[in-house]
Amino acid sequence: MRLLLMSHGNMAQETLRSAELILGKIEQATAIGLQPEEGPDELFADAEKALAGIKPDESAVVLVDLLGGTPSNVVVRLLAAHPNLKIASGLNLPMLIDFVNQQLMGKTFDKAQLLTAARNGVMDVNQALADSADADGDED
Repeated sequence: MRLLLMSHGNMAQETLRSAELILGKIEQATAIGLQPEEGPDELFADAEKALAGIKPDESAVVLVDLLGGTPSNVVVRLLAAHPNLKIASGLNLPMLIDFVNQQLMGKTFDKAQLLTAARNGVMDVNQALADSADADGDED
């Protein structure tokens, strides 16, 4: 399944690079970012190029950084030509790793699982450590 990451600036490209440091080369993944000198039309053209060759009945996953931002608004415009796009916002590394793991395990794409992985990757580490220490102390 084709994957497109979209963001403001270079976040999408760098998130993909980070995931590839962990997992190795991620096939059929493209990352594009809205640069300061660009507008929505340029980003739309880049996204169209990234999705070239996808038939209207085929699906692809698009992960964007921020709901309501230019990249997500551009993706909504892309739905006219690609009605089977599966779109999620809040791009983060756990989300991307979950997508790749789903593909490696041969699973059908599960957006709910992807969103759970994204949410679970955001936590108060200090509180988690304190909770863990409290639980360890309760066992004595």
